[in-house]
Amino acid sequence: MIKVNDETMENLSRKTNLLRGLSASVMTLCFLSLSRTLWGSVANNFETERLHPERIMTAVRINSNHPQIDGILDDEVWRDAPIATGFVQKDPDHGEPATEKTTVQVAYDDEALYIGIMCYDDPDKIVSRLGRRDQEVETDRVLLSLDPRHDHQTGWTFSVAPSGWITDSILYNDDQKDTTWDGIWKVVAKIHARGWSVEYKIPYHVLRFSEKAEYTWGINVERHIVRKEERDQWVLEPRGESGWVSRLGHLKGIKGIKPPKHLEVFPFAVGRSTVKSEDYVDDLDWFASTGLDLRYSLTSNLSLNATFNPDFSQVEVDPAVLNLSVFETFFEERRPFFIEGDTIFRAPRPNIVGIGGPSQLFYSRRIGKQPGQFEIPDNSTEVHRPDATTIVGAVKLSGKTKRRTAFGIVEAVTANEYATVKQTIIDPVTGKARTEQWEHRIEPLTNFFVGRTQQDIKTNSSVGATLTAVNREGMIPTYVASIDSTLKWKENAYRIFTRLASSRTGTFNNRKDGYEAVGYFSKFSGWFGGQAYFDVSSPEFEVNDLGFMDRADRIRLGGHIFARIQNPWALARQSEFNINAWSRWNYKGLGLRRGLNFNTWHELKSYWWFVIGISREFRAFDDLETRGGPVMMHPAQLWYLGRIGTDRRKSISFSFDTRGKRDNGGSSWRQDFSIRARVSPIPNIEFEIGPSYKIENDFAQWIENLDDDRNGEDDHYIFGELQSQVLDFTTRVTAAFTPTLTLQLYLQPFVAVGNYSNSKELARAESYNFIPFPELDGNPDFSRRSLRSNLVLRWEYQPGSTLFLVWSQSRSESFDINNPEFEPFGNLGDSFTATGENIFLGKLNYWLGI
Repeated sequence: MIKVNDETMENLSRKTNLLRGLSASVMTLCFLSLSRTLWGSVANNFETERLHPERIMTAVRINSNHPQIDGILDDEVWRDAPIATGFVQKDPDHGEPATEKTTVQVAYDDEALYIGIMCYDDPDKIVSRLGRRDQEVETDRVLLSLDPRHDHQTGWTFSVAPSGWITDSILYNDDQKDTTWDGIWKVVAKIHARGWSVEYKIPYHVLRFSEKAEYTWGINVERHIVRKEERDQWVLEPRGESGWVSRLGHLKGIKGIKPPKHLEVFPFAVGRSTVKSEDYVDDLDWFASTGLDLRYSLTSNLSLNATFNPDFSQVEVDPAVLNLSVFETFFEERRPFFIEGDTIFRAPRPNIVGIGGPSQLFYSRRIGKQPGQFEIPDNSTEVHRPDATTIVGAVKLSGKTKRRTAFGIVEAVTANEYATVKQTIIDPVTGKARTEQWEHRIEPLTNFFVGRTQQDIKTNSSVGATLTAVNREGMIPTYVASIDSTLKWKENAYRIFTRLASSRTGTFNNRKDGYEAVGYFSKFSGWFGGQAYFDVSSPEFEVNDLGFMDRADRIRLGGHIFARIQNPWALARQSEFNINAWSRWNYKGLGLRRGLNFNTWHELKSYWWFVIGISREFRAFDDLETRGGPVMMHPAQLWYLGRIGTDRRKSISFSFDTRGKRDNGGSSWRQDFSIRARVSPIPNIEFEIGPSYKIENDFAQWIENLDDDRNGEDDHYIFGELQSQVLDFTTRVTAAFTPTLTLQLYLQPFVAVGNYSNSKELARAESYNFIPFPELDGNPDFSRRSLRSNLVLRWEYQPGSTLFLVWSQSRSESFDINNPEFEPFGNLGDSFTATGENIFLGKLNYWLGI
């Protein structure tokens, strides 16, 4: 007989799980390779529907005398290159000739594409403002769109203003864009006596395309003239119609070039000091590190992104929120490695009030989250816990084949993480107490994997498949798989999205298999349209290891119809009217939500705008409110919304928002107020101030469950009447000294105060009736203030190479817990001196293009 000890079993389990993770990756690679062949065969059986209008722009080859990229179109090539003009208005007078002349010329050589654009105008009337890269700025601009793959679905945009401010983005799914992508390209703009001009140089390594003897690319140019609120386009996009990439014109004349294999390496060094202040004692911690990011074009259609020992300290912090619900708060991804090029993993979501959309199968915030997979030992106290799990390395592989098969793979590994815990032990012999402190593992070594493939069919339709896997050391792997399809027709006016997903989660002796089915129909083109949506999630469906969902065990239906007035009329420039309806129930047939909504939006002739909405939620039940106890009824509610805003083109603009709710009888109510003010005193500085205030009275807010007889089943479900107030004073400031040197400030003082009264317990299941409960052992009141801020100096000292200097604060504390009072100005002021930490960071990266 062979004896196996616990350590041997643990090592075997560890190796088994790592092999399972590797196997999942290999199987998915095989799956993607097979799917490429299968999808290609399917695609060949469909004729591609082309929406391109017959507008053609011709590029000329540069054989010598390359243009100097200085914004002045006086080089030899611009004297010879064909001129494209004939711009028409998208807004305000749709289809009419542009009020100012615009011309475009295109040239190329073996390394790059060159574009010269002349914007004729009165130089004294040009609106030229400066902001940080990719920030929305109300300024004159030109926007160049390219589709080098000529697949009518994907592409790139490159936008520039007279000040030199730039923004770029990836286009996907024909009419969606991702502005998180930052390419290495060059552009210079100049204001002169005839208006302003632009000169682009876009290297081929920035783009992705397959090698051909002669190329046809999609192209369009759009010009914004802010003072006239005018948008001019070389190829007109029909107002109210869907589709952008599929409507681009044609760029011809490019031949004899090859898409390059290109390696971009970004080594970086980080120095950081952390000053923690607790109980008036400062603790200083120094840290230094190096890391590496890289991008490599494996083929003309396949790119590899990798990061080793990444650092995300310059990223804006998450906002503070008050969450008393049973659901997790969703925070947007802000880390560049994960948000760049993640478009292939995104599923369409409905724009229906009361419907949140399907589960998100890949939520990259799970990678590197705060550790907490394992609990600390009983009778011990936690001294310290890391804020995030260390990401050892991550790799992203993405591309699109000649047969229009797109795919993406993300692989990441996070390290073991430990919490410092202590425990007081009584010596059984001497009776003396001693304190022991040690490092306790709270997060295991983990491998995260997500893979997706998607095959284009016809112009904008597609079928796809996704697989995610999480392998934790010593634990059973979890998997989620899905297949989906998107069908569009009538020039993208109509679309249907369907998805079937399954999950396998749980423990070694308790595996759980679940499913989700989604169907979504929409029509967004024209003056009248709408949406219809349903999803079904079985009780065992679970994606939160690497995805995001609020709950399973639900069936949802929702619909939305709209009517638009797209041209100016007696009261407004544009108007829209919407009606929404939604319903939700669980697998036992219990009605969880039902409601109706009406809202209307108008842009006035003065360019002010307003929104009004009202919703009626009917009586329903909640099977989660008691946290594992009986079902509880919720009375009907009335919600209302009002928003108004001023002309966004002005140097000072603001919006005011008020919304609220009240249930039948008025026992529970809520009122929110918020203001957003944007002030730009000079063209390169912008202040955005957004104070908000919320006051809420909840007749029955859950506090705790009690087990009197200690039999493992709760006997009392305790609630209280809660009056809470929340004040948030978020401020953002951007100072752009040059197009490549900016200073950004994010500042959020936050105060939340809550007073409970009249403790009570639920009288019976499926009711909203309560009986008094004796005084609680503890005080559930809360009073919290916090300050979160980031001050970031960003200098792109050469293309792709950046220096960051960062000062970040994270402060929070409770105050007056026994008698919390809401004193807005005092509480906000005190948040600046609350206990917490200051982080001072310097980060330098350097771009190497090989």
